[in-house]
Amino acid sequence: MGRIGILGAGLAGLAAATKLAEAGEHVTVFEARDRPGGRVWSETLDTPTGCYVIERGAEFVLDGYTSMRRLLSQFGLRLVDTGMSYYVREPGDVPDITCDDIIRTGREALQLASSSGLQGTAEALLADLPDEPELVDALRARIEISTAVSASEVTAKSLHHIASFEPKPSWRVAGGNQQLPDAMAGALGDAVRYGETVKAVENISDGGVLVTTDGGTSVFDSVVVALPLAVVRHPQVTLPTNEARNSALKYVLQGHAAKLHLPLETQPTTSAVMSVEGRYWTWTATDESGGVVPVLNAFMGSSSAITRANLRQHPEEWVAKARALRSDLTIPEDASALTTIWSQDPLAGGAYAAHAPGVTAAGTALLEKPVGDVFWAGEYSEPEFVGLMEGAIRSGERAAGRVIQRLQARSRNSDSERTKA
Repeated sequence: MGRIGILGAGLAGLAAATKLAEAGEHVTVFEARDRPGGRVWSETLDTPTGCYVIERGAEFVLDGYTSMRRLLSQFGLRLVDTGMSYYVREPGDVPDITCDDIIRTGREALQLASSSGLQGTAEALLADLPDEPELVDALRARIEISTAVSASEVTAKSLHHIASFEPKPSWRVAGGNQQLPDAMAGALGDAVRYGETVKAVENISDGGVLVTTDGGTSVFDSVVVALPLAVVRHPQVTLPTNEARNSALKYVLQGHAAKLHLPLETQPTTSAVMSVEGRYWTWTATDESGGVVPVLNAFMGSSSAITRANLRQHPEEWVAKARALRSDLTIPEDASALTTIWSQDPLAGGAYAAHAPGVTAAGTALLEKPVGDVFWAGEYSEPEFVGLMEGAIRSGERAAGRVIQRLQARSRNSDSERTKA
């Protein structure tokens, strides 16, 4: 049995820990927060008609989430249809432009990108579109909201997944997405140590890894670093690295996003309305009861949008703009808004990641290549589901698989040495 340290109890770290524990390895998970889940964070919001679960972090379960669905089944959890599509957003502040117009232009962009091999930035792709500037900007807003970075930075490949334009269904975990990390951490029991912040990780010359937290030091046979991208890059956290890994990290962008939740006086219908100017979208959706929750949800993407909205200093300005955008809804005058700005969270440093032009499958594989006995996991390293819950789970399970292979190889070598002796 190996002693494995897992740094971070988000979905990537918990996926790695779960797989390793199931293989019979001894795991210890260090989590700086007082809860599991990381950027998966469910809470409740009071409304005039009751209290409802809202997602302050990762929300939508999308098509192709096979690993997440498997874990949900394993822990006896289920998905509920939101009654609306994550991919379909009606522009609410640009006259004469519809969601269908944006979808049509988005598909044109995808065709154009495919013919050029999806090279370059999304912005370069937009510049080649023949459509009128207002429509192109609506598409630009759609991309920047979804990727949480500027269209001038993100790869055109982003249109294939996170900024897709196909009207596919979307789901959430019944009772809140937090149910999954809670269940996974619950199964690990005392192996999860809350309130411990990682300070340094160091490979030991004769094998093993020394982990220093604000709670002390520990030695492990191997360590899986499953910390958010911004934390991995933070100079106050000492982590082993090499030139190849540093080069691969240059193609990973840190996304920045904020969420807003407002109670409604009455039950609405499902909806999805986007602000092109504000670079945010709003929605109302169903929960496990089958009814539409009386909460207006909103998501703003990209650092520039958050700065323009003056969100850090005056979040109430976003509330006023959301009221104007969604004048079709009844928001109480004294509504208590709940705003979450992920860039201000010191344990996250931002939202999810995106990829820049030049990213390759070989490059993202380098992000997960071990450095000594230190292994890596995180949504930022996932080639297909970058930035998504599914990507976090897949990368964590891959890291666990590599650790198991390393331990098995050591065991075989040890057996061979004993035989020779």
